[in-house]
Amino acid sequence: MISVNKKSILELTLTPRQEQIIGLLSEGMSNQEIADELNIQHGTVKQHLFVLFRKLRVTNRAKAVIVASHLVKSGRATASPKGKIAPKVSDPASVRLSDYVWRMISVVSVFIPDIKLNSPEVIIRRDQYLIALREMISKLTDALDGQFVSLPYGGMLIWFGHPSAHVDDADRAVQLAQLLQRWSDGYDQSDSVEHSDRAAIRPIGIGVASHPEVVAAKTAELSGAESFRMAAILARHARALGFPLADALTQKLAPLSVPWVEVAVSSDNPSVEQKRLGKVAAIGPLSAALPDIRARWGGMPFLESIFSTVESGVSQWVSVESWPPAATTSLIDTIANAAAARKFRVLKLRTPSINRRERLAACFIGQLESVAADFKLKQNQIYSYNTAGERLGAMIADSSYDAPLVVVVYGLKGLDAMSNVLGERGVDQLVNCPVLLVVGNLHDPGQTQTNIRLLGPRPAMMPFSRVFSMKAPAAESLSDDIRADLQALIDSLSDISRNILIAAATNPNQEIDSAVHALNLPHYQTQICLHELSSSGLVAPRPGGGFQFRDLTTAFAIKKLTIPLAGVGEV
Repeated sequence: MISVNKKSILELTLTPRQEQIIGLLSEGMSNQEIADELNIQHGTVKQHLFVLFRKLRVTNRAKAVIVASHLVKSGRATASPKGKIAPKVSDPASVRLSDYVWRMISVVSVFIPDIKLNSPEVIIRRDQYLIALREMISKLTDALDGQFVSLPYGGMLIWFGHPSAHVDDADRAVQLAQLLQRWSDGYDQSDSVEHSDRAAIRPIGIGVASHPEVVAAKTAELSGAESFRMAAILARHARALGFPLADALTQKLAPLSVPWVEVAVSSDNPSVEQKRLGKVAAIGPLSAALPDIRARWGGMPFLESIFSTVESGVSQWVSVESWPPAATTSLIDTIANAAAARKFRVLKLRTPSINRRERLAACFIGQLESVAADFKLKQNQIYSYNTAGERLGAMIADSSYDAPLVVVVYGLKGLDAMSNVLGERGVDQLVNCPVLLVVGNLHDPGQTQTNIRLLGPRPAMMPFSRVFSMKAPAAESLSDDIRADLQALIDSLSDISRNILIAAATNPNQEIDSAVHALNLPHYQTQICLHELSSSGLVAPRPGGGFQFRDLTTAFAIKKLTIPLAGVGEV
């Protein structure tokens, strides 16, 4: 396996001639062919390659090509073989089609009302609570890969879906709200029993709302979001109820990850206003039972033997593979909830966006630490291991000490993420533990069925692994205006591949190759990008040559996600 340091790649400075040679290497040219193409001597090519390999810290041509693909994926400008510099992705003319995009924004609003502070002691206790609250929100937001901002009046906002989308942004929002409510309820609880004023200093309300927004694609800032307004209204009402409140769309996007409690909405209820809020649901506590919906997927009888194997003390890895990818999250939740009904403990881990993959271990460990008490793990316990993967493996193993454990890893590349973080030593620590790992894996996006693949005690794609196929229920297909799963796939692409995809989506009936030609990219960049798009499952080879969208539904959904500015005028 070849390890590539992305930070070092981004810091590289290559001469135009070196960039030309990288391009020709990517096309598979020999030294003599490169010399003929550039009209230089064969020995000069060897000298350039010697310097280039040393700069890239590689030892052969194959590794140099791999590093070149990372250079393209990082969005660097690269010279074409003919000496013409390809336009940088950051150039406004080249990103015109993707300046603004549709985003499903899921927001968590924390409402902190003013109260009468009668003494310095109460002021100090309230201030200490708010500082601890802010620290807890910051920690949870970082672990779940969201954005967080403190407001001037003391309120706090957390949001998911921008600037990078995840398949499960709404699930992340409701999970954060649930964890935050429990933390607040338990803060200094023993003293609050004896001193009622201590409970009064933290009467917060938490609201969650989701809404599709049009946002600038290249900025981390978010303003004027409709979901912010709704979440703030729900947070004020939630204070009196003692449970986080969420709007109907959030419940639709995250129907299985938390227990939902319906809230009656009527004109007689002064705490909830029908016209302003519509359908509202409360997020139940962590201790409440989760819905078991195996019947929607045909009962899934094969789960019983998998559960029995885990209960006997042998870990099992289950890969969830589906298209459209929105069904992946639903199916992972279904398996987790079925395991919970069998008295398994449930640990939910959510993978960060592609831009934060170097922090995978930190995100996973941070999420586990946020629920450490549920698994009887001691806070700040020291695990003396060489790698973060070994530490994570030990923490998961310890979490299964009293009862079988199901670890669900969300994300289209959850299998790769979890297996890479754990490493061989981390996986070894779990083999003889009652742990079931359920991971997302976009293995074969061309499949029309949803598959569950049993890998056994190790995360290896064995050629004869057992595969269970089923049809996704119609209710699991989200409408085009909330296709957060496709947005997450687009976000995972390099900038150049994204531009190709968006340009092609403006005319989905044409071949992808036409969009490639229109962007006038060097040949080697074209080949790398088409390979990336094929691997993502968004495009497929066309019979007779060329590439096309895997289906028109996908093409039209991508077109709707993106707001092209070309021809509209300057902004």
